[in-house]
Amino acid sequence: MEKIIKRKIVINYRWWRKEGIKPEHIEALEESATDRIWEMMAHEYKSGTLNDNIHMTPDDPEDGVEYEGWWEISP
Repeated sequence: MEKIIKRKIVINYRWWRKEGIKPEHIEALEESATDRIWEMMAHEYKSGTLNDNIHMTPDDPEDGVEYEGWWEISP
């Protein structure tokens, strides 16, 4: 008799900054979150902080735009 194990894992993450999220940074933030989450999950973390500094448009400050975030696996 064959047994089946089925599990659904949900990963939640969020980014923020006091001045709000710039729409043109959303794709870069999604990629950054995904990379960091997979890296941390490989080390058996179930949650953690996210940080990124983005400078990709002419109107971004020279030292970039700082974002903070958090991710977690929902049971």
